[in-house]
Amino acid sequence: PATPVKGTGGASAGSGGSGPSGSGGGSGPGSGGSGVNGTGGSEIVIGGTGGATTPPDAGADVPVTGTGGTGVGGGIVNPPGTGGATVAKVSCVASTYVAPFSPGYNRAQHAPFLALATTKRQTLSPAEAADQMRGVPRGAGSNYTDIFRQPDNMAKGIKGFQFRDGPRGVNLDAPITSGSGTMGAIHGKSTVFPAPISRGAAWDLDLEYRIGVAMGDEMVAAGQTLLLAPTVNILRHPLWGRTQETYGEDVYQLGRLGTASTAGIQQFVPACVKHYAANNIELDRFNLNAQMDQQTLREIYARHFEMILRDGGAACVMAAYNSVNGTKSTQSPLLLTKLLREEFKFNGFVLTDWWAMPGASGGQNPSVSERNTNGPNAVRAGLDMELPWRLNYDSIETTLTAADLAPSVDRILAQKIRFKVDPINGPIGLKPATTTYAGGAIGNNDAHVALAEEAARKGTVLLKNCPLANKACTKPEATSVLPIKRDGTIKTIAVVGAKLEYFAAGTSANPGPGINNRGDDANNGIIDFATGIRTGDVGSSRVNHDPAKSSGPFDGIRLTAGTGITVTSGNTVEAARAADFVVVVAGLTPYDEGEEYNRSGDRTSFALDGKDAGRGYGAIQNNLIAAVAALNKPMVVVLEGGSVIDMPWLASVPAVVMAWYPGQAGGRALGKLLMGDENFSGKLPITWPTGVSQLPPFSMGTTTTMDFYLGYRRFDQLNLTPLFPLGHGLSYTTFQYSNLQVPCSDALKAGFDNDPPTSSVVNVTVDVANMGPKKGDEVVFLFVSYPDSTVMKRSKKELKGFYRVSLEAAGTMGSAKRIIIPLRVSDLKYYDTATSSWQVESGRVQVSVGPNADSRNLTLTDTFLVK
Repeated sequence: PATPVKGTGGASAGSGGSGPSGSGGGSGPGSGGSGVNGTGGSEIVIGGTGGATTPPDAGADVPVTGTGGTGVGGGIVNPPGTGGATVAKVSCVASTYVAPFSPGYNRAQHAPFLALATTKRQTLSPAEAADQMRGVPRGAGSNYTDIFRQPDNMAKGIKGFQFRDGPRGVNLDAPITSGSGTMGAIHGKSTVFPAPISRGAAWDLDLEYRIGVAMGDEMVAAGQTLLLAPTVNILRHPLWGRTQETYGEDVYQLGRLGTASTAGIQQFVPACVKHYAANNIELDRFNLNAQMDQQTLREIYARHFEMILRDGGAACVMAAYNSVNGTKSTQSPLLLTKLLREEFKFNGFVLTDWWAMPGASGGQNPSVSERNTNGPNAVRAGLDMELPWRLNYDSIETTLTAADLAPSVDRILAQKIRFKVDPINGPIGLKPATTTYAGGAIGNNDAHVALAEEAARKGTVLLKNCPLANKACTKPEATSVLPIKRDGTIKTIAVVGAKLEYFAAGTSANPGPGINNRGDDANNGIIDFATGIRTGDVGSSRVNHDPAKSSGPFDGIRLTAGTGITVTSGNTVEAARAADFVVVVAGLTPYDEGEEYNRSGDRTSFALDGKDAGRGYGAIQNNLIAAVAALNKPMVVVLEGGSVIDMPWLASVPAVVMAWYPGQAGGRALGKLLMGDENFSGKLPITWPTGVSQLPPFSMGTTTTMDFYLGYRRFDQLNLTPLFPLGHGLSYTTFQYSNLQVPCSDALKAGFDNDPPTSSVVNVTVDVANMGPKKGDEVVFLFVSYPDSTVMKRSKKELKGFYRVSLEAAGTMGSAKRIIIPLRVSDLKYYDTATSSWQVESGRVQVSVGPNADSRNLTLTDTFLVK
């Protein structure tokens, strides 16, 4: 109505409040909510009983006094009206607000563990102390069976770390007992979650935390003690072969999701955040020199590491293969001491990526003179541990003094003590596992498989959904082809996809390790897109699943469609001719993208089958899609892959879904989404260009200049319009934003670099309403810009908050909510090269809120003053 009725602010449940560390909490009024999604904000239901205004509950600092309703039952006003008067803006005072899932790990928290570690270290001989800083002796020849552990010190009762790779699950695809079997002979199974890029599309901190908890649980079940995850390298360019392993292109998103993952993993075991720093090209990664200025290094390629270390309290950082400004990451005092320890206040330890130190044969054969130089230089730079073999660190107890080794040994032992890794006997980790490990497989993991399905559902993005008769629609319509109808008009669904051979390593007769006998999407080098279970790269992040607990697209749709609908599968257009609805599944293979050592590495183009043109079938998938589209049937193209895919057929198909690498439960998630049992809610964590011409050259030379403006920042800077902006994602319903409020006239920057920060926190609020008949989740984005900025290099806007909210169907209680997103002034800092220090600019800050990064959709704005 034109004049909103004053209401009570809606029903509330929970007290709001600050919440315990890790719970999110938030300082919102009324219900407060759990505050665990988004950036730890909270939410209140809008719509109430009408009548007198009721002030917010105790502890609230959001200056609103109730919301309009339409009488008993809390019907939703269109748009939601604001009841009562708005309280005048005030100054936002200094705050010790703790971000969600941010237990931190500052010097005070570290001190008791450090004291115990120092005492323990003083009982060790020089060789025993050095053993804490290195892996096992090199095996004979090319024996790679024993590369995931440190030796135990039985005499002193100190256990060595047992390492496992992440980040899509626990990689048990290698011997757990040292020296047993041959490389890749174990093929252990664990829960396979969607690839991190898919989880980045979910924009859900609570989800990422729970996945971290699940991986930590399975680590303990398998007797492993340090997980090499999360991966948070920023997506500099979508052609990067390991895009699937990270969350996206934005520093803030990487920091928040990486913090949530770390906090979850570290409920059980230490997490090791990787790959530090600027490890953004796979080709020749051992020799790559990433060049950039100091502002770019800190703000774009290292800032998210700082967030994870300070907020998440990560125990460990992995130093990358590449060099930065001419110095190897493993030997860099700038990276390992100046940034990590002095600026980022890091209290954990640093280990190498496997064979990342200098030397011949990719670091595996350093000469004696190289070892005697590399080892001491790395220790002095701040590198604590060389893995997997003791090469450069083989004799550091003789080339360095005990005092030289002491800081590293203390840092390593402190984390072993912190996470109860150090005892030879007794339980492993901080708490017992709920899962089991027997016969090379994780068991009792049904809850984790269900979590994998939830993650796949939340991360799947609906890119396009039009009617068959209007494939050029600009937004979904009532007659759009999705969801697939259950009204009797659709009696048969054909799930079709190409069947491709690929070679990530070896040949079809003898595929490389990680391909044969794995029970996932790559069996004997063949992928059937219609039926295959897509888990992603077969490099170090590979994870094997239990086929009995897994589903691909065909099975997922067949199990969901229900009675009265027949679901078939096939590999050609002939399989689609008789169907009433066609699902075409297409995507990338581990040959197209992946880790360098599997002969895949970086992509050569955005095309489907981009690397297969020379083998005669480079157009097979595009041709299949075009042939099905020519049948003029209701259809959807489902894409599987880790990054941008060119769609030359986009105008000829009514619907497109980006499913990423959805993990072992991706089929069921897809079936529920396509049939309408669940609603699409994923939003792109990357800017999807119209083509590679909108991006800078993907230089793969030995020396590469790293960009300051990347992703949406580049598109803003150059006034480019992408095919899809960061945050694009359609739904079966629509959402409306209104009533953005910034409660502060000004905010204080003093204390922004304290540990933890004590500068102001601004609680931004906005109302979001579901305007359609179907329940759905919306991801709300908060961007800031700096109208008064005098900084020479600053993005036009920066993401500084996001929040995922669930809303009931229109006309019911819970269909509209007021979202509170805390904005930390400390997150507004930039690196001033003139003073070589972090600063927060004084002046106006403009806050914009909306559904994605397209500035045309960021129409709600407000400002406050930083002083």
